[in-house]
Amino acid sequence: MPLRRLQPQQDQPEPQPAPPRGRFRRIAPPTGTTVASTTPSAEDDLDLGKMLLGGGGAALVAMLLRKPGGLQKAFNTANTIRQQLMLSGFAPLKSLLGNVGGTAIQAAETKSMEPLRQLFSRQTGRDIAEAYKNPSFHPSYGTDLPKWLPTPGRAMGALDTATQKALVRAGSTPEEAARTMFQAPVTGRLGDVLESEAGRYLVPFRRTPVNQFLEGFDILKTRQHPAILAGTAGAGAVHGAATADERYPFSIGLGTAAAAKYGVPYALGALAGRTLASGRQGAGIAGTILPVSEYGIQQAIADPLQPLREPAALRALRRLRGQ
Repeated sequence: MPLRRLQPQQDQPEPQPAPPRGRFRRIAPPTGTTVASTTPSAEDDLDLGKMLLGGGGAALVAMLLRKPGGLQKAFNTANTIRQQLMLSGFAPLKSLLGNVGGTAIQAAETKSMEPLRQLFSRQTGRDIAEAYKNPSFHPSYGTDLPKWLPTPGRAMGALDTATQKALVRAGSTPEEAARTMFQAPVTGRLGDVLESEAGRYLVPFRRTPVNQFLEGFDILKTRQHPAILAGTAGAGAVHGAATADERYPFSIGLGTAAAAKYGVPYALGALAGRTLASGRQGAGIAGTILPVSEYGIQQAIADPLQPLREPAALRALRRLRGQ
């Protein structure tokens, strides 16, 4: 009788207990597969909490500003300090470049050196000193703080006021000068929203960025000065390509501010040049091209107290160090 070859005995899986009646049995995934978790992470929960806190704070601000009294004054002072810390970074330099650049562009469009001559006249210096002593140009420039306290916003407001007066002396109307310096009131439904109680809290610096975007896209639409348009867009493209290796090139924001009403073509050219030179997308530098403050709407909603913990001056110092 031939012998039968015995097969090695394989380990048998241990029997699993039967699930209790009335309950669903949990089915384990096959070996080697992973299951994507749908549970929000702690970071997502934190961001959601910040968003809710910021939105609730905006609603509370809207209610507080409707009631006069000491509480309103205290809140306005605290909010003004917050705004000045938001302006403590590159904002004063951007404002200076914007005023000089806007005047130079006005001279180029009118083919006259009179705007620049008036800007660098002694009268402009006297206008700056007078406006600095009596800050009333814009509430976010620090009018709620003591006059003896130097603030970046107060210096920016004084320079804006003096530059507009220089443009008027050069032949512009007050309305044209305000439009050139992006200080014309924002009208329509957008203006109503931005000038509301919650809007002034969430978007403390409204006129300059909104007007620069509006003027820039209007230039792209009308193309009234094609040579200046092509020159600023080309300069932006060269700037973007030259800084393609930098993650957050703050110098593009300075160039956008100096381009004044041509800031949008300049920024678009910089983003295109950066993308073509390095293959990167330009979203990483979106925050650096803001013409005023490095803090935007998203920050104001998600973490409105961040400027108190990390003023813009500290962020600017870190950016200069490449951090």
